[in-house]
Amino acid sequence: MRNNRLPIALGLIVLILIGGIFAHWFTNNFEYVSEQVRGNMGKEARRNPLLAAEYYLSRLGISVQSHSGRQLLVEPPPQSGLLLVRDLGPPLPESRVVSLLAWVERGGHLVVTPGNAVEEGSRHPLLEHFGVGIETDEFDEREQAGSVMLPWSEVILQIDFDLDRWFSVDSETPYFASPDDAYPHLLRFSWGAGKVTFLSDNNFLTNTQIGEKDHALLLAYLADDVDDAWLLYDSQVPSLLTLLWRNAPYLMISLVLFGIVAIRQLQYTTGPLLTPRMTKHRDLLEHLQASAGFAWRYNPSVGLLEASRREVEKRWLASHPVLQPLDQKARCNWLAKQTGMTAESIHRALYSEQGDTGQLIKTTTNLQRLFAVLHPERNEYNGSGSRLR
Repeated sequence: MRNNRLPIALGLIVLILIGGIFAHWFTNNFEYVSEQVRGNMGKEARRNPLLAAEYYLSRLGISVQSHSGRQLLVEPPPQSGLLLVRDLGPPLPESRVVSLLAWVERGGHLVVTPGNAVEEGSRHPLLEHFGVGIETDEFDEREQAGSVMLPWSEVILQIDFDLDRWFSVDSETPYFASPDDAYPHLLRFSWGAGKVTFLSDNNFLTNTQIGEKDHALLLAYLADDVDDAWLLYDSQVPSLLTLLWRNAPYLMISLVLFGIVAIRQLQYTTGPLLTPRMTKHRDLLEHLQASAGFAWRYNPSVGLLEASRREVEKRWLASHPVLQPLDQKARCNWLAKQTGMTAESIHRALYSEQGDTGQLIKTTTNLQRLFAVLHPERNEYNGSGSRLR
Protein backbone atom coordinates (compact mmCIF):
# COMPACT_ATOMS: atom_id res chain seq x y z
CA MET A 1 0.00 0.00 0.00
CA ARG A 2 2.86 2.27 0.93
CA ASN A 3 4.64 1.49 -2.33
CA ASN A 4 1.54 2.49 -4.36
CA ARG A 5 1.29 5.99 -2.76
CA LEU A 6 4.90 6.92 -3.46
CA PRO A 7 4.57 7.27 -7.29
CA ILE A 8 1.39 9.32 -6.84
CA ALA A 9 3.10 11.70 -4.44
CA LEU A 10 6.08 12.08 -6.76
CA GLY A 11 3.76 12.82 -9.70
CA LEU A 12 1.94 15.53 -7.75
CA ILE A 13 5.24 17.13 -6.73
CA VAL A 14 6.40 17.18 -10.35
CA LEU A 15 3.10 18.76 -11.53
CA ILE A 16 3.36 21.44 -8.82
CA LEU A 17 6.92 22.24 -9.83
CA ILE A 18 5.97 22.47 -13.52
CA GLY A 19 2.97 24.67 -12.68
CA GLY A 20 5.10 26.96 -10.56
CA ILE A 21 7.72 27.30 -13.27
CA PHE A 22 5.03 28.07 -15.89
CA ALA A 23 3.35 30.64 -13.60
CA HIS A 24 6.69 32.34 -12.94
CA TRP A 25 7.45 32.50 -16.68
CA PHE A 26 3.92 33.79 -17.56
CA THR A 27 3.96 36.58 -14.98
CA ASN A 28 7.41 37.72 -16.13
CA ASN A 29 6.49 37.80 -19.83
CA PHE A 30 2.85 39.02 -19.85
CA GLU A 31 1.06 41.92 -18.20
CA TYR A 32 -2.48 43.33 -18.22
CA VAL A 33 -2.86 46.32 -20.51
CA SER A 34 -6.09 48.32 -20.92
CA GLU A 35 -6.67 49.96 -24.26
CA GLN A 36 -9.38 52.47 -25.03
CA VAL A 37 -10.83 52.21 -28.54
CA ARG A 38 -13.09 54.99 -29.77
CA GLY A 39 -15.79 53.68 -32.05
CA ASN A 40 -18.42 55.39 -34.10
CA MET A 41 -21.41 56.97 -32.42
CA GLY A 42 -24.49 54.85 -32.15
CA LYS A 43 -27.86 55.82 -33.54
CA GLU A 44 -29.07 57.20 -30.20
CA ALA A 45 -25.93 59.31 -29.72
CA ARG A 46 -26.22 60.78 -33.22
CA ARG A 47 -29.84 61.68 -32.56
CA ASN A 48 -29.31 63.06 -29.04
CA PRO A 49 -26.20 65.26 -28.60
CA LEU A 50 -26.84 65.36 -24.81
CA LEU A 51 -26.85 61.58 -24.35
CA ALA A 52 -23.50 61.58 -22.51
CA ALA A 53 -24.81 64.34 -20.21
CA GLU A 54 -27.89 62.19 -19.51
CA TYR A 55 -25.73 59.21 -18.53
CA TYR A 56 -23.52 61.43 -16.38
CA LEU A 57 -26.45 62.85 -14.40
CA SER A 58 -27.87 59.34 -14.00
CA ARG A 59 -24.62 58.25 -12.35
CA LEU A 60 -25.02 61.16 -9.92
CA GLY A 61 -28.32 59.61 -8.76
CA ILE A 62 -30.59 62.05 -10.64
CA SER A 63 -33.65 60.84 -12.55
CA VAL A 64 -33.00 62.11 -16.10
CA GLN A 65 -35.13 62.15 -19.26
CA SER A 66 -34.17 63.40 -22.73
CA HIS A 67 -36.80 64.93 -25.01
CA SER A 68 -37.17 66.65 -28.36
CA GLY A 69 -39.83 69.08 -29.52
CA ARG A 70 -41.40 72.03 -27.71
CA GLN A 71 -43.72 70.15 -25.37
CA LEU A 72 -41.66 70.87 -22.22
CA LEU A 73 -41.56 74.58 -23.09
CA VAL A 74 -45.30 74.69 -23.69
CA GLU A 75 -46.21 72.50 -20.71
CA PRO A 76 -43.44 72.42 -18.07
CA PRO A 77 -42.97 69.28 -15.93
CA PRO A 78 -45.39 68.81 -13.03
CA GLN A 79 -42.65 68.67 -10.39
CA SER A 80 -39.67 70.92 -9.84
CA GLY A 81 -36.21 70.00 -11.07
CA LEU A 82 -33.65 70.94 -13.71
CA LEU A 83 -34.87 71.78 -17.22
CA LEU A 84 -31.92 72.23 -19.57
CA VAL A 85 -32.82 73.59 -23.00
CA ARG A 86 -30.06 73.25 -25.58
CA ASP A 87 -31.64 75.67 -28.08
CA LEU A 88 -34.43 78.02 -27.05
CA GLY A 89 -35.73 78.07 -30.61
CA PRO A 90 -38.35 80.43 -32.06
CA PRO A 91 -40.09 82.92 -29.74
CA LEU A 92 -42.74 81.52 -27.43
CA PRO A 93 -46.16 83.10 -26.96
CA GLU A 94 -46.35 85.40 -23.96
CA SER A 95 -48.76 83.05 -22.17
CA ARG A 96 -46.31 80.14 -22.48
CA VAL A 97 -43.47 82.26 -21.12
CA VAL A 98 -45.62 83.15 -18.11
CA SER A 99 -46.41 79.47 -17.41
CA LEU A 100 -42.72 78.55 -17.78
CA LEU A 101 -41.68 81.24 -15.29
CA ALA A 102 -44.46 80.09 -12.95
CA TRP A 103 -42.84 76.64 -12.94
CA VAL A 104 -39.48 78.28 -12.10
CA GLU A 105 -41.14 80.29 -9.33
CA ARG A 106 -42.33 77.06 -7.68
CA GLY A 107 -38.74 75.87 -7.32
CA GLY A 108 -37.62 74.81 -10.80
CA HIS A 109 -34.21 75.52 -12.29
CA LEU A 110 -34.34 76.57 -15.94
CA VAL A 111 -31.05 76.48 -17.89
CA VAL A 112 -31.43 77.85 -21.42
CA THR A 113 -29.22 78.74 -24.36
CA PRO A 114 -30.70 81.21 -26.88
CA GLY A 115 -29.16 79.28 -29.77
CA ASN A 116 -29.14 80.32 -33.41
CA ALA A 117 -32.80 81.39 -33.44
CA VAL A 118 -31.99 84.50 -31.37
CA GLU A 119 -29.58 86.61 -33.37
CA GLU A 120 -27.95 89.88 -32.52
CA GLY A 121 -30.50 92.66 -32.32
CA SER A 122 -33.53 90.33 -32.16
CA ARG A 123 -35.49 89.69 -28.99
CA HIS A 124 -37.18 86.73 -27.36
CA PRO A 125 -40.01 87.11 -24.80
CA LEU A 126 -38.13 85.03 -22.21
CA LEU A 127 -34.96 87.07 -22.63
CA GLU A 128 -36.94 90.32 -22.53
CA HIS A 129 -38.27 89.41 -19.08
CA PHE A 130 -34.69 89.61 -17.80
CA GLY A 131 -33.33 92.28 -20.17
CA VAL A 132 -30.85 89.84 -21.76
CA GLY A 133 -29.51 90.26 -25.28
CA ILE A 134 -26.94 88.54 -27.50
CA GLU A 135 -23.77 90.23 -28.73
CA THR A 136 -21.42 88.77 -31.32
CA ASP A 137 -17.96 89.92 -32.38
CA GLU A 138 -14.54 88.51 -33.07
CA PHE A 139 -12.48 87.41 -30.08
CA ASP A 140 -10.20 90.20 -28.83
CA GLU A 141 -7.69 88.09 -26.86
CA ARG A 142 -9.27 88.62 -23.46
CA GLU A 143 -7.21 87.18 -20.63
CA GLN A 144 -8.33 83.89 -19.09
CA ALA A 145 -11.24 83.62 -21.47
CA GLY A 146 -11.78 79.99 -20.56
CA SER A 147 -11.89 80.61 -16.79
CA VAL A 148 -15.40 80.86 -15.37
CA MET A 149 -16.17 81.55 -11.72
CA LEU A 150 -19.54 80.23 -10.67
CA PRO A 151 -21.49 83.23 -9.42
CA TRP A 152 -23.04 81.28 -6.53
CA SER A 153 -19.69 79.93 -5.21
CA GLU A 154 -15.97 80.57 -5.32
CA VAL A 155 -15.24 77.69 -7.70
CA ILE A 156 -13.26 78.52 -10.87
CA LEU A 157 -13.83 76.20 -13.82
CA GLN A 158 -12.20 75.90 -17.22
CA ILE A 159 -15.02 75.97 -19.81
CA ASP A 160 -14.70 76.24 -23.60
CA PHE A 161 -17.37 78.85 -24.30
CA ASP A 162 -17.68 80.36 -27.77
CA LEU A 163 -15.64 83.53 -27.22
CA ASP A 164 -17.23 85.36 -30.16
CA ARG A 165 -20.65 85.31 -28.50
CA TRP A 166 -21.68 86.77 -25.15
CA PHE A 167 -24.57 88.40 -23.28
CA SER A 168 -25.54 92.00 -22.76
CA VAL A 169 -27.75 92.75 -19.75
CA ASP A 170 -30.06 95.70 -19.19
CA SER A 171 -32.05 94.69 -16.13
CA GLU A 172 -32.83 96.03 -12.70
CA THR A 173 -33.29 92.49 -11.39
CA PRO A 174 -30.24 91.32 -9.39
CA TYR A 175 -28.16 88.75 -11.21
CA PHE A 176 -24.76 87.02 -11.23
CA ALA A 177 -22.51 87.12 -14.28
CA SER A 178 -19.34 85.24 -15.21
CA PRO A 179 -16.56 85.53 -16.14
CA ASP A 180 -17.16 89.32 -15.89
CA ASP A 181 -19.84 91.93 -16.43
CA ALA A 182 -18.33 93.11 -19.73
CA TYR A 183 -18.33 89.76 -21.57
CA PRO A 184 -20.53 87.36 -19.58
CA HIS A 185 -21.13 83.83 -20.88
CA LEU A 186 -23.11 82.67 -17.85
CA LEU A 187 -25.94 84.57 -16.16
CA ARG A 188 -28.09 83.53 -13.21
CA PHE A 189 -31.32 85.18 -12.06
CA SER A 190 -33.30 84.29 -9.00
CA TRP A 191 -37.04 83.93 -9.67
CA GLY A 192 -39.25 83.09 -6.73
CA ALA A 193 -38.14 79.79 -5.19
CA GLY A 194 -36.28 78.84 -8.37
CA LYS A 195 -33.68 80.27 -10.68
CA VAL A 196 -32.97 80.87 -14.36
CA THR A 197 -29.49 80.34 -15.80
CA PHE A 198 -28.50 81.57 -19.24
CA LEU A 199 -25.56 80.07 -21.17
CA SER A 200 -24.20 81.86 -24.24
CA ASP A 201 -23.63 78.44 -25.82
CA ASN A 202 -23.59 74.84 -24.60
CA ASN A 203 -21.54 72.91 -27.14
CA PHE A 204 -19.26 71.95 -24.24
CA LEU A 205 -22.11 69.78 -22.89
CA THR A 206 -22.46 67.69 -26.06
CA ASN A 207 -21.27 64.10 -26.42
CA THR A 208 -17.91 64.99 -27.97
CA GLN A 209 -16.86 67.72 -25.49
CA ILE A 210 -18.41 66.97 -22.12
CA GLY A 211 -15.42 64.85 -21.08
CA GLU A 212 -12.94 67.71 -21.59
CA LYS A 213 -11.72 70.23 -19.00
CA ASP A 214 -14.41 71.03 -16.36
CA HIS A 215 -17.44 70.71 -18.63
CA ALA A 216 -19.03 67.81 -16.77
CA LEU A 217 -18.28 69.46 -13.43
CA LEU A 218 -20.23 72.57 -14.47
CA LEU A 219 -23.22 70.35 -15.31
CA ALA A 220 -22.94 68.76 -11.88
CA TYR A 221 -22.98 72.21 -10.21
CA LEU A 222 -26.03 73.19 -12.26
CA ALA A 223 -27.89 70.09 -10.98
CA ASP A 224 -26.46 70.05 -7.45
CA ASP A 225 -29.77 70.37 -5.58
CA VAL A 226 -32.33 68.60 -7.81
CA ASP A 227 -33.72 65.07 -7.93
CA ASP A 228 -35.19 65.21 -11.44
CA ALA A 229 -33.77 66.58 -14.69
CA TRP A 230 -35.11 67.02 -18.20
CA LEU A 231 -32.77 67.59 -21.13
CA LEU A 232 -34.42 69.21 -24.13
CA TYR A 233 -31.89 68.58 -26.90
CA ASP A 234 -34.09 69.81 -29.78
CA SER A 235 -36.84 72.39 -29.35
CA GLN A 236 -37.78 72.69 -33.02
CA VAL A 237 -41.24 71.59 -34.17
CA PRO A 238 -40.84 68.26 -36.01
CA SER A 239 -41.92 68.09 -39.65
CA LEU A 240 -45.10 66.40 -40.78
CA LEU A 241 -43.15 63.43 -42.17
CA THR A 242 -41.35 63.03 -38.86
CA LEU A 243 -44.63 63.04 -36.93
CA LEU A 244 -46.18 60.50 -39.33
CA TRP A 245 -43.15 58.23 -39.11
CA ARG A 246 -43.10 58.50 -35.34
CA ASN A 247 -46.81 57.76 -34.89
CA ALA A 248 -47.70 55.63 -37.93
CA PRO A 249 -44.57 53.94 -39.34
CA TYR A 250 -46.48 51.04 -40.90
CA LEU A 251 -48.74 53.44 -42.79
CA MET A 252 -45.70 55.28 -44.18
CA ILE A 253 -44.07 52.01 -45.26
CA SER A 254 -47.31 50.92 -46.97
CA LEU A 255 -47.60 54.24 -48.84
CA VAL A 256 -43.99 54.03 -50.04
CA LEU A 257 -44.45 50.44 -51.27
CA PHE A 258 -47.73 51.39 -52.98
CA GLY A 259 -46.00 54.29 -54.74
CA ILE A 260 -43.19 52.03 -55.97
CA VAL A 261 -45.69 49.50 -57.35
CA ALA A 262 -47.78 52.25 -58.99
CA ILE A 263 -44.76 53.79 -60.70
CA ARG A 264 -43.69 50.34 -61.87
CA GLN A 265 -47.12 49.63 -63.33
CA LEU A 266 -47.14 52.89 -65.28
CA GLN A 267 -44.05 51.73 -67.13
CA TYR A 268 -45.89 48.82 -68.80
CA THR A 269 -47.87 49.24 -72.05
CA THR A 270 -51.46 47.98 -72.35
CA GLY A 271 -51.42 47.16 -76.06
CA PRO A 272 -49.23 46.67 -79.11
CA LEU A 273 -46.65 49.29 -79.91
CA LEU A 274 -47.68 51.69 -82.65
CA THR A 275 -45.36 52.30 -85.56
CA PRO A 276 -44.10 55.87 -85.85
CA ARG A 277 -46.31 58.06 -88.01
CA MET A 278 -44.74 59.39 -91.17
CA THR A 279 -44.41 63.13 -91.10
CA LYS A 280 -43.33 63.46 -94.76
CA HIS A 281 -46.00 65.16 -96.87
CA ARG A 282 -47.22 63.43 -100.06
CA ASP A 283 -48.52 65.04 -103.20
CA LEU A 284 -51.91 64.13 -104.70
CA LEU A 285 -50.52 61.74 -107.31
CA GLU A 286 -48.71 59.73 -104.65
CA HIS A 287 -51.89 59.54 -102.62
CA LEU A 288 -53.90 58.28 -105.61
CA GLN A 289 -51.23 55.70 -106.43
CA ALA A 290 -51.16 54.49 -102.83
CA SER A 291 -54.98 54.23 -102.72
CA ALA A 292 -55.04 52.31 -106.01
CA GLY A 293 -52.28 50.00 -104.79
CA PHE A 294 -54.18 49.29 -101.59
CA ALA A 295 -57.43 48.55 -103.48
CA TRP A 296 -55.55 46.32 -105.93
CA ARG A 297 -53.85 44.29 -103.20
CA TYR A 298 -56.90 43.63 -101.04
CA ASN A 299 -59.92 43.52 -103.45
CA PRO A 300 -59.36 44.70 -107.03
CA SER A 301 -62.87 43.71 -108.21
CA VAL A 302 -64.60 45.76 -105.54
CA GLY A 303 -62.04 48.52 -105.36
CA LEU A 304 -61.67 49.24 -109.06
CA LEU A 305 -64.08 47.29 -111.29
CA GLU A 306 -67.44 47.35 -109.53
CA ALA A 307 -67.47 51.12 -109.12
CA SER A 308 -66.70 51.60 -112.81
CA ARG A 309 -69.43 49.10 -113.86
CA ARG A 310 -72.04 50.82 -111.71
CA GLU A 311 -71.10 54.25 -113.04
CA VAL A 312 -71.19 53.20 -116.76
CA GLU A 313 -74.48 51.30 -116.38
CA LYS A 314 -76.08 54.17 -114.45
CA ARG A 315 -75.16 56.65 -117.15
CA TRP A 316 -76.62 54.43 -119.97
CA LEU A 317 -79.84 53.93 -118.01
CA ALA A 318 -80.14 57.66 -117.39
CA SER A 319 -79.52 58.50 -121.05
CA HIS A 320 -81.70 55.70 -122.49
CA PRO A 321 -84.69 54.90 -120.25
CA VAL A 322 -85.67 52.14 -122.67
CA LEU A 323 -82.99 49.96 -121.04
CA GLN A 324 -84.53 50.03 -117.59
CA PRO A 325 -87.26 47.35 -118.05
CA LEU A 326 -84.89 45.02 -119.97
CA ASP A 327 -82.98 42.16 -118.38
CA GLN A 328 -79.18 41.75 -118.66
CA LYS A 329 -79.28 39.73 -121.92
CA ALA A 330 -81.68 42.14 -123.64
CA ARG A 331 -79.63 45.13 -122.47
CA CYS A 332 -76.43 43.63 -123.84
CA ASN A 333 -78.10 42.94 -127.26
CA TRP A 334 -79.46 46.51 -127.42
CA LEU A 335 -76.08 48.02 -126.47
CA ALA A 336 -74.35 45.84 -129.08
CA LYS A 337 -76.47 47.39 -131.80
CA GLN A 338 -75.70 50.92 -130.52
CA THR A 339 -71.95 50.54 -129.99
CA GLY A 340 -70.85 47.99 -132.58
CA MET A 341 -69.46 45.76 -129.83
CA THR A 342 -70.49 42.16 -129.38
CA ALA A 343 -73.15 41.32 -126.83
CA GLU A 344 -70.79 38.81 -125.19
CA SER A 345 -68.03 41.41 -124.63
CA ILE A 346 -70.59 43.84 -123.18
CA HIS A 347 -71.91 41.16 -120.81
CA ARG A 348 -68.38 40.38 -119.60
CA ALA A 349 -67.71 44.08 -119.09
CA LEU A 350 -70.89 44.79 -117.08
CA TYR A 351 -72.02 41.58 -115.39
CA SER A 352 -69.53 38.71 -115.49
CA GLU A 353 -67.36 37.81 -112.48
CA GLN A 354 -63.78 38.98 -112.33
CA GLY A 355 -61.13 36.68 -113.73
CA ASP A 356 -57.37 37.04 -113.96
CA THR A 357 -55.39 40.19 -114.57
CA GLY A 358 -55.60 39.88 -118.35
CA GLN A 359 -59.39 39.58 -118.19
CA LEU A 360 -59.50 42.63 -115.91
CA ILE A 361 -57.62 44.67 -118.51
CA LYS A 362 -60.02 43.60 -121.30
CA THR A 363 -63.03 44.35 -119.13
CA THR A 364 -61.69 47.79 -118.27
CA THR A 365 -61.06 48.50 -121.94
CA ASN A 366 -64.64 47.54 -122.89
CA LEU A 367 -66.01 49.75 -120.09
CA GLN A 368 -63.98 52.61 -121.45
CA ARG A 369 -65.42 52.03 -124.96
CA LEU A 370 -68.97 51.99 -123.57
CA PHE A 371 -68.33 55.24 -121.73
CA ALA A 372 -66.74 56.80 -124.83
CA VAL A 373 -69.75 55.98 -127.03
CA LEU A 374 -72.06 57.55 -124.46
CA HIS A 375 -69.87 60.67 -124.02
CA PRO A 376 -67.80 61.12 -127.17
CA GLU A 377 -66.88 64.67 -126.17
CA ARG A 378 -64.96 63.41 -123.06
CA ASN A 379 -62.95 60.67 -124.69
CA GLU A 380 -62.55 60.61 -128.45
CA TYR A 381 -60.57 57.37 -128.49
CA ASN A 382 -61.81 53.86 -127.99
CA GLY A 383 -59.95 51.06 -126.32
CA SER A 384 -58.19 49.91 -129.51
CA GLY A 385 -56.68 53.30 -130.14
CA SER A 386 -58.89 54.16 -133.21
CA ARG A 387 -61.05 57.22 -133.29
CA LEU A 388 -64.73 56.54 -132.58
CA ARG A 389 -67.24 58.01 -134.95
